[in-house]
Amino acid sequence: MLRAMFFGLAIAVVIAIAPVGIQAQPTGAMSDSDYIAKVMTAAPASVVKGATIVQMQAGGTMRTLQTGSNGFTCMVAGANAMCLDNNAMQWARAWMTHTTPPDSVGFVYMLAGDNGASNTDPYATAPTDGNHWVKTGPHVMIVGPSAKTMGYPTTSDADPTNPYVMWSGTPYAHLMIPVSGQQQ
Repeated sequence: MLRAMFFGLAIAVVIAIAPVGIQAQPTGAMSDSDYIAKVMTAAPASVVKGATIVQMQAGGTMRTLQTGSNGFTCMVAGANAMCLDNNAMQWARAWMTHTTPPDSVGFVYMLAGDNGASNTDPYATAPTDGNHWVKTGPHVMIVGPSAKTMGYPTTSDADPTNPYVMWSGTPYAHLMIPVSGQQQ
């Protein structure tokens, strides 16, 4: 039962965190070692080494490539590699299901950057004239209620080279913190 709940949550996170280009990895498209190498770009090696690593399959199931013990789950969603702690997984599930996010702080590594997202619409899947699409290079995210009160810019037209609040004014506001690159 717990395993099924985890996989359901992991699927929700994959869909929620990377709404652009969500697809299962085509069979044979990437070897397990290549997939893990891509995941390794998401976070410091010490985090990925102790994390659970999952891969989305056709039909929406998740395959576990590595069972971890440090509370992080790492994956490739679309072309974006990421590692989320348990609180961030719960936050992402709330986002995906359009429910109230938990009153806890979560942490996400995306040290390989992202392919872009709307800075104003949590559910946008592509850039439009009015959704303030922004691409952020290597970054980490703080999710949860504290992101709204930390005093960082909440402007729609974010400067992705400085910390900013994404999705300000929504229950899913979170802090985007650019970093200069992956530390090993």
